[in-house]
Formats: sequence, C-alpha cells, structure tokens
Amino acid sequence: MLLIISACNTSNVNSNVADEQKEEGEKTVQYTTITDEQVEIPADPKRVVYIGQTIGDFLAMDIPVVGNNLPKEPASYYEGKLEGIVDIGNPADLETILTLKPDLIINGYYKADPNLNEELAKIATTIPFNPALPYTERVKEIGNILGKQGEVAQVIAKFETRFKEMFEKFQLAEGETATVFYQLGKTLYVMGDRSLGAIIYGENGFAVPPAVQKNIIDVEGVSFVTVSEEVLSQFAGDHLFVIVQEDDESESEADRLLQSPIWRTLPAVQKGNVYVIANEWNTDELLALEQLYKKLPEWMHKQ
Repeated sequence: MLLIISACNTSNVNSNVADEQKEEGEKTVQYTTITDEQVEIPADPKRVVYIGQTIGDFLAMDIPVVGNNLPKEPASYYEGKLEGIVDIGNPADLETILTLKPDLIINGYYKADPNLNEELAKIATTIPFNPALPYTERVKEIGNILGKQGEVAQVIAKFETRFKEMFEKFQLAEGETATVFYQLGKTLYVMGDRSLGAIIYGENGFAVPPAVQKNIIDVEGVSFVTVSEEVLSQFAGDHLFVIVQEDDESESEADRLLQSPIWRTLPAVQKGNVYVIANEWNTDELLALEQLYKKLPEWMHKQ
C-alpha cells in the first residue's frame, strides 16, 4: 500500500513538473513590431527561422536559428558558424520552413513580398524586421524581440569601446573625412552610413564628406548613389575605401578606375590614402565586427 501511494505521489509530482515546463515553454509576451502592430511572440523561442542577410548578428549572440536563406558564398568570418542551420532557399521555401517547426519567424523581406509574410504567418508567429538598419539599431531590435536587452547593451558597449580605442590610435585630425566607394560591375557607387559606413562614420570615427551627407545620408530611404568619374572629386574624402565585388567584370573595372587620370588627381590618392577591400567586409554584422576592428588598421597600415 505504501509503495502504491508513493508511486502515485511521484507520478503526480512528475506530472506537475511536466505541466509547469510545458506552461513555461508556451509563455508569450506582447511585442510591438516595426510596423506598429501588437503581436504575441514566444517569451523564449527555441527554433527561430530568420529570413535576411544579417545572419551574423544571430550567430554572434548564440541565438538558436534553425533556418536561414544562407549565403551562396559565405564570407570568411562565417567559417564553421553555419553548421546545423538549414538553407531555406532565397528568399524562402515554405515547405522547408514548415519541416523545421519554428516557434518564431523573423522576416527581413517583409517589404519585398507582403504575400510571403501572410504565408509564413500560417506556419508560425511571424514578425517584420529591417536588416538595413545600422548595427546598433538592428541588434537592439533583436534584443527587444528575444528579450535580450541586457545582453545586447553589453555587446554594443564592447564594440563601441573597441572601435573608439582603434580610432584613437589613428589620431585623426578634426574633420578628417572618408568615403566608401563600391564597384559593382561597370557601376561605381558611393555608400552612406550603412554596412562599412556605419563603422567608419561611427562615434569617434571619420567625418562625413558634405556631398555624402547631402545626397545620401540626409535623403530618406537612400543608402547609396551611383557616381561618374566626372563627379568623384565632389564625394571623395581624405581617405578612400574602395569595395570591389569579387567577379571579373567588377575587378577589371576597379583596376581601370584606380589607374584613370581623374582618380589620380584626387588628394587622397596622391597621399596614398586608398584602401581596396573585398566585398565581404562591406558589412556591420556582429560576427564581422569581431574581426573588422583588427582589419581596419591593417588596411590603413596603422597596426
């Protein structure tokens, strides 16, 4: 009789624990999306599908991403980090996502395809996300979504300290400017304060050339503009970062640009302040930042 009572009590305890664990796993919180919608999301999601190109933020913070539209040619800083994440296709194959049984979908392509957002919502709670934000704003939003505000604050503070120390070593003069050019095929772009620009124009960093400020940063919804060689001098700062897409046409066109008479007249070129960079570093993802604050001094020969 005692054994039976004991067994019943143990069974009840185990049942209560299981119920509590289940209830804990099903806890939700209210979240206001970037489109000002109120939704209930898991308080502690365990299977996140992220649709977007800034997967490095999630990886750096050890967020359990089970699916992503993985890059076809992963950057060097992704090495060994993408194992276990299922490629859901570009931008997303619904059947693949369904098999992953996500408890939360974060959709960075919500503007590009509103219909996709509706279909994703049938699989799991889906929230819109803007991967084009500068890393501080983008990572804060991730913290808000996943309840990791404290952790995010520490991460941002860490990188702000690292880059401040780096720029202090550069001993930049007040108002010393820089420009980020991007060669894609035959087209040359000037970049604003996104991706690599978010780093070099950050606090304690380079000043923004007036033409970049006026034509890109001050214009809502504009992250870059195309430029011809004739107007290079208007955008060129004291330092020039030239990002080159890794394909034959882009590399050939970049070589032609760097040898052109107009390019050679730029003061930054004459002073040797030109840094040609592979396209993989045109980013401000957290995973890249782990190396970028070391790479910048190398590029600028200021180790």
